[in-house]
Amino acid sequence: METASAHSAHMPSVAASARQVHTITDRFSMANTYVLNDTQLIVVDPGSALNVRLLMHYMQTILRRTLDEIDLIVVTHLHPDHTAGIEALRHLCRAPVAASAVVRALLEAEAQEGKMLPSITHMAARVAPGMLHHLDLFPPAYARQARQVDVWLENATSLPFHPDWQVIASPGHTPESLCLYNACTRELLCGDTVITVAGGAPLLRSSTDRRQLKETLHMLRNLPVQYLYPGHGRAILSHHPLENAEVEW
Repeated sequence: METASAHSAHMPSVAASARQVHTITDRFSMANTYVLNDTQLIVVDPGSALNVRLLMHYMQTILRRTLDEIDLIVVTHLHPDHTAGIEALRHLCRAPVAASAVVRALLEAEAQEGKMLPSITHMAARVAPGMLHHLDLFPPAYARQARQVDVWLENATSLPFHPDWQVIASPGHTPESLCLYNACTRELLCGDTVITVAGGAPLLRSSTDRRQLKETLHMLRNLPVQYLYPGHGRAILSHHPLENAEVEW
């Protein structure tokens, strides 16, 4: 486990004192769970049950905060390595779970169509044009995971009760992928939209639609970002952390 402040000697100076992001990593799956240590707490991507146990220990011993202070759980996308810990975490706190509204739109389209999966793939283009180029869009587990969601997040809106954190749709790895961006502190939490690999190089995760990934990369590069927090791998603290990013193929 580590907080971004562990690298303070190498950080850019912008808003360093205001930074609030803490990282908890399951050393087996290597999935990152993030805690936004604000007046109340936001947990991003609960990960596995092990992540949740590490999170509980970290909050109590390092942050000196209680689990009751968690007021929102955000998932950047519905892959199991980022959502498997939701049930365990909700046994410990009453915070609602938030995810991209794209998921709700696709589920509603599937229900209206009244066909079995994967018929949803034929409807998604109407709901989210250009976002459907991922063959495993809604595996069976997705419907179960979607039932755990209480709050649907729209693109370019702020997190409920946390106006500094904006939702940024980042389709490519999955259609429902999102990032969280804080313009004041220039921090970007990007789930599996971007991971870091050996040497700390940023990489956009593979998809069947390379064009979509490039468009997402172009959009993210236009954001003033100095602190990049990936779904897997170490954070990148740089004036231009996405400058050398590549698209996986």
